[in-house]
Amino acid sequence: MSVGHSIFRRLLAVVVPLIGAAFTLASVFLLLRVTYEIEMMDDPLHRNLAIIGTLVAGVALLVGSVYISTRITVFLIAEKPPTTFSNVRPDPTEPPPQI
Repeated sequence: MSVGHSIFRRLLAVVVPLIGAAFTLASVFLLLRVTYEIEMMDDPLHRNLAIIGTLVAGVALLVGSVYISTRITVFLIAEKPPTTFSNVRPDPTEPPPQI
């Protein structure tokens, strides 16, 4: 690994969590605005459906933003590349490995 590549990875390892935190904060502000709009609704049926939709969207936004920022950070900090799984099945005639 070259020095320039190492510096670039370290810079990304600092910037990506900050972007993830900004995305999470933006999600919170979006949810607050939507919640305010829902509270101003007059029809109770529409308001209750909107509350359920906000709960589902809020969980998806917040969990998704944390997952994405964590996944990218781990990818940047990890020393070895992620493993890939192939769809190749083992030879059925080959005996199983001994433990």
